[in-house]
Amino acid sequence: MRPHPGGGRPSQGAPWRSGGRRAPAWDRPGGGLLLRPGPRRPGGRGGAAARAGAAPPPTPCRAEVDPDGLAGRVRGRRAARRRAAALLLLAAFLLAGCWDLEEIDRRTVVLGLVFDLAPGGGWRMLATVPDPRALVPSGGTAIGPQPEEPAYVVLETRGHTATETLAALRDVTSRDLFLGQLMVVGVSDRLARRGIGPLLEFLMNDTDIPRAAWFVVGRGDPKRVMTIKPPQQTFPEFYLDDVLRARSKPAGVLGLPYWRLWVTTLNPGRDAVVPLVEGGPEGQMRVARAAVFRGQRMVGVLSAEETRLLALTRDARNTAWQVPMGRGRSISLRPLGVCADIVPLSPAADGSPRFRFDVEVNAILMEAHGFSGPHHRLFERHATTALTRSVRRLIDRLQRLGADPWGFGERWRIAHPDAFARQPWHSQWPRAEVDVQVRVNISRGGAFH
Repeated sequence: MRPHPGGGRPSQGAPWRSGGRRAPAWDRPGGGLLLRPGPRRPGGRGGAAARAGAAPPPTPCRAEVDPDGLAGRVRGRRAARRRAAALLLLAAFLLAGCWDLEEIDRRTVVLGLVFDLAPGGGWRMLATVPDPRALVPSGGTAIGPQPEEPAYVVLETRGHTATETLAALRDVTSRDLFLGQLMVVGVSDRLARRGIGPLLEFLMNDTDIPRAAWFVVGRGDPKRVMTIKPPQQTFPEFYLDDVLRARSKPAGVLGLPYWRLWVTTLNPGRDAVVPLVEGGPEGQMRVARAAVFRGQRMVGVLSAEETRLLALTRDARNTAWQVPMGRGRSISLRPLGVCADIVPLSPAADGSPRFRFDVEVNAILMEAHGFSGPHHRLFERHATTALTRSVRRLIDRLQRLGADPWGFGERWRIAHPDAFARQPWHSQWPRAEVDVQVRVNISRGGAFH
């Protein structure tokens, strides 16, 4: 640095020079950065290098960014804009669908759909639609549904496919069709025997139909069976929903939504069982039996006792179980818990599947008709014998039908995958050997037994 002629510091306005060259802008005072001189080199201004006329090396400087400068304010405004944009995107995701809001009085709500084969070919569909004119208004009881006047109407359409029947229903109604409250999907036993695969595919592809809707089979004419006005509910679908949710009823244990039925039909080692709706005494709706499927086709109907037994092996708690004891005597048990285990064994000499079916029931004694005094061991022995015989008969009948609702094929596929793949399971299941082992524990017998 060249010394000032007067021996003092250079003027603040004069540019610094190094070796006779003009210093760059970033190395000048006031160039946007604060310049702090580095440590003084030995010799200072009066050093030998200065006296010899040689220019000393430039003094190193350290640059510091001003935290309150323009760059900090710009970054702050950009961060605020990003936060605002993120809040707007979050609000858009949370409020999605608000512009699709529509008043309920502008929609036709459908509670149930029932499909059947049309007499001339194709399909026919029945839809249960609430009738606003027959509903009881809030705060008044003068008008409303009477015993002879149901609070719903049944609309019927026909078409070659399920899509055409639903499109025809949209044309019949004066308002937009709303399927978001659909509770039950049913089929007639005629359609179930032909096959429900195309219908399940249609239901799974239609995103407007709730996946949790129950699936049932109607016995006989569905218009006569599925539209019966229940005595304790306003709509048939409400009655079916209560029955299929009750764990104390066999239908509540065997009931399943249509999406689960669709998954079961795709499983090669298990078949489905669907509650059967039929007309009961005095024109009432009754759900006490079950329809048995083999793949996608219905192959038979279980009796009320067989349905109760199948539900019992699936852990149907609090269901009544009657055990005959002979000479007009019987006991009534209430199961508290059931454990059913399928144990695959080694194949037979001819390659047939072999299983051991272990069933353990813990129950309490509700009634001992015709007995006096404690007979705890006698009751357990007779209950074990009766349950073993009933399970054996039910397995024999299911093998004759070629249906496997317990899922023996699933266990056989896991234990012996090569033997399972040799033939379709529906061909192997009728030849399977099943050893039934039952144990009944009556843990509590009341005050006198």
